[in-house]
Amino acid sequence: MKVKLKDIDECDEFYRKLIGNVRLSHEKVYEVIEIQRTSYRIENDEGEPGLCDKRIFKILDPSIPKDYIYQFYFDDSDETHEDEEGFIWRNFEEEYNITPKCFAQRAFFDFYFDKHVEQVAIYNDYIQKRNTLDEK
Repeated sequence: MKVKLKDIDECDEFYRKLIGNVRLSHEKVYEVIEIQRTSYRIENDEGEPGLCDKRIFKILDPSIPKDYIYQFYFDDSDETHEDEEGFIWRNFEEEYNITPKCFAQRAFFDFYFDKHVEQVAIYNDYIQKRNTLDEK
């Protein structure tokens, strides 16, 4: 999937502030590394794989690479609510991510940012292979 930042005049004030803080260039096309419910993980102009709000991007190419996998989970909350029949329900939010299989381990990017050798090596290898394919 390839995306590009929206033009400033396409955004309201809130998203103008977001765009100003993401360390991405307006003229550059970015490959999405990971798709989450509300965010894309994109390697910014400084080479860091950060999460960015989906709403600040235009989708240029919606295709998802074949080696990506879909992960679905619920983010549980301690909050509950009672329905009209007296049943108590836990609140949860449906979450998902679409990511390369090599990143499909719990808290991969947490470990990456904590500089765990294995996750840093996996990420760097993936980016190197992706960049090699892009050059062809």
